[in-house]
Amino acid sequence: MSDQEEMLNKMREIALLNPENIRIIEASVNSEIQLEFFETLQSVIKLKNTADEPQELFKALNNPSNSLIKKKEILVKLVSYGEVETYRIIESYLKNPEPELKSWAYMAYQQARMFLESNLLEESKIYIASGLGGKDHRLRYNFAFTSKNKSFDKTQKSIINGEIEYFLKKNDGIIEQLKYKKSFVICTALVPIHINLVEMIQDMILEINQYGNFLKENVFLTNEKQITEVDLEHIFNEDKSDNIADKD
Repeated sequence: MSDQEEMLNKMREIALLNPENIRIIEASVNSEIQLEFFETLQSVIKLKNTADEPQELFKALNNPSNSLIKKKEILVKLVSYGEVETYRIIESYLKNPEPELKSWAYMAYQQARMFLESNLLEESKIYIASGLGGKDHRLRYNFAFTSKNKSFDKTQKSIINGEIEYFLKKNDGIIEQLKYKKSFVICTALVPIHINLVEMIQDMILEINQYGNFLKENVFLTNEKQITEVDLEHIFNEDKSDNIADKD
């Protein structure tokens, strides 16, 4: 089992047993921005440099002459304080940030909120961010099936719609969008974090294929970005094996 799979399984276990400890960040945040943010935060915490007064940091954050890189550092430093005053400064900045720093400021706001809750309530929360975001206890996913033919007929679409709706509803999931593009069907859905989505999709395909065996077993699944027909043509043309292409 990979480290990523082990971490995901641990989060599923926590979400199932103690759902109140899980917080899913609703906004979409690019994975590269997330990585850069947490690496910067780790460096700041390691240095333990909290000599700057919060109000001085507030002035520096709103100083138009400071670079975006400098403002990123200021936001992360404000996060590291874990105090109400610095949380409010980030909250205020998030109302009207530079466009280039909107995602960074949102990450700072969520992390500051987590630190503050941990300090005040003396309990730890797990915040989960992904490229597609989520809502409440559910992560947002895109997944796509492909037909063995060039398109889906009316009956096949009806079967697919019914089975996707059934499996998601059965597992406390929500369909946000379902669309057909030539030989592909693309679904955007909110799925509880404790659900093993790969297993659910495999069961879904088996059930659908009882009505004519018209779906390929290849599936593309991601919680990083909205997928397009062009993406799918490239992915499925490269991957000739019958499996689930999983990109979390």
